[in-house]
Amino acid sequence: MNRGGFTLIELLVVIAIIAVLAAMLFPVFARAREGARATACRSNLAQLGRALLMYAQDYDEWLPAEPHAGNPHPDLVAVLQPYVKNIELFYCPSAPSVGRTIWSDSDGDGAIDIEYHPINVARGNISYYYFCFYNLPSQAAPSRARWIDWGFLRQWWGDRPRVMSLHWLPTYWLMSDWYCRPHRDAGGTVPHESAFMSANVLFLDGHVKKFSQPAKDIFQ
Repeated sequence: MNRGGFTLIELLVVIAIIAVLAAMLFPVFARAREGARATACRSNLAQLGRALLMYAQDYDEWLPAEPHAGNPHPDLVAVLQPYVKNIELFYCPSAPSVGRTIWSDSDGDGAIDIEYHPINVARGNISYYYFCFYNLPSQAAPSRARWIDWGFLRQWWGDRPRVMSLHWLPTYWLMSDWYCRPHRDAGGTVPHESAFMSANVLFLDGHVKKFSQPAKDIFQ
C-alpha cells in the first residue's frame, strides 16, 4: 500500500530541523545586516569629512565650531548642507532613534513607520559627536544626551575648548559614532558589533576607521 503523505513524527522532525537551522542562521543574518549598517555609517562620515574639508578650504582652513560636542548641532547642519545636499548623511543607520521618531503609517501598509522628524533635524539633533567646539565641556548640561561633553571629554581632553583648523595633527578626532563611549552601556544596543562602543571615527585628515577598543585608549 502506497503512503499518501508524511506522518506526524516526520513532520515534527522536519520542523525541528528547520528551527535549528533558523536559530543558527539568524545571528549570522543579524551580523551581516549590522555590518552593512556599519559600512553605511563609515560612508556617511567619509562624506561629511569631505564636506568639512571643503568648508575649511573656503574659510581660511578653520573648521566650523559648535558650542559642545553633543547635540544639538543646528549650525553644523546648516553650514554643511550646501556641501552635502543630503540630510540623511547626518544619521547613522544603527541609531534610528536619533533625529527620527515613530511618525505615521505613511506608506499605508498598516505598520507604523520610523521616519526622520523634521523638527529634530531643524534643531540639529544628529547621530554623530562633533569634536570642534568653543565652550568648556563642563558647561554642557549633565544629561544623557550630553554624556560625551561633561563626562568623556572632561576626563580625556580636559575642560577646555577645541576649535580646530587644518593645521592640527591629522590624527585628531573630528567626528565619531553616537555610541563612542568607554564602556558597554548604550541602552542595551551594541552598534556595529563593537563591544566597547568605540566604532567609527572620522579623523581631521578626512579618513574614517572602525575601532573595537575603548575610546579612552585611542582618543585624540
